[in-house]
Amino acid sequence: MLKKYRFLTLITSLLLVISLVTGCGGSSTPATTDPEPSQKQTQGAEQEPQQQEEPAGPTVESNTLEPDEWLAKMSGTINKDYYIVDLRTPDEIKLEKALEGSINIDANATLSAGDTDVIDEKLQGVDKDAVILIHCKSGGRAKKNLQPFLDKGYVNAFALDGWTAIDDKGFFGAAKINSSTEMLNPDAWEAKMEGTINQDYYILDARDASEYDAGHFEGAINVGVRDQLTIDHEAAIAKVNEAIPDKDALVLVHCAKGIRAKVAHAHLKADGYTNVLTLDNALSFDANGNHKYE
Repeated sequence: MLKKYRFLTLITSLLLVISLVTGCGGSSTPATTDPEPSQKQTQGAEQEPQQQEEPAGPTVESNTLEPDEWLAKMSGTINKDYYIVDLRTPDEIKLEKALEGSINIDANATLSAGDTDVIDEKLQGVDKDAVILIHCKSGGRAKKNLQPFLDKGYVNAFALDGWTAIDDKGFFGAAKINSSTEMLNPDAWEAKMEGTINQDYYILDARDASEYDAGHFEGAINVGVRDQLTIDHEAAIAKVNEAIPDKDALVLVHCAKGIRAKVAHAHLKADGYTNVLTLDNALSFDANGNHKYE
């Protein structure tokens, strides 16, 4: 009987030990742990917030405008709603006129020589955000010298990429002219005289009436730059429209040395004539109308 009791006691003790061991480390329930962040979360945490780029300021490219765009900004009153800066020389202005109220800066004598202080002098008192419309004769100087205006903070300064046409009555026009294809040497210009004058082509003589009377191409139309186009563009163009009603007709323009012919060319293109060719050369006539290229 004693042996049986001891055996039961031993079994009970073993069961107690097993129970204690299982309770301390034998549980099948895993311990709770924090989940590791996903790869997307990790990458997001490592990335720095993106900084917004500041808008780029005006550039020569963005502020160089085609004639229609540039002319559209001439809205309102000059020297109030907009300002015009004329970069031509005094001699150019004497021949081709200037818009009343425009500000003249001879770019050849100042800006091209590095003198940008002239901008501060000429635009003294003009707000930095004012509309500044810059032009020259054919567009080259306007584009070349736009940057100094932008550098000085005139963010609304715009260069005209085109030729100007101006008269004494306040007319201001502009047009694109391709000098390499629309201004010709004598051989190329005269080769265009095919067919019948005033039917297949027209000749516009841009010299003064007195020069025309002294000798000219037979059938040529005289619309002088100095005595007609730059005096009253509207009246002069009305004369051209009557003589050349088709705006797509071939019009051959000349003067005595080529300078006035280019001015007339700009006036014609500004009025919508599409097929204008200018003689870029000196030309003279005798009393009988015989001509000679010089």
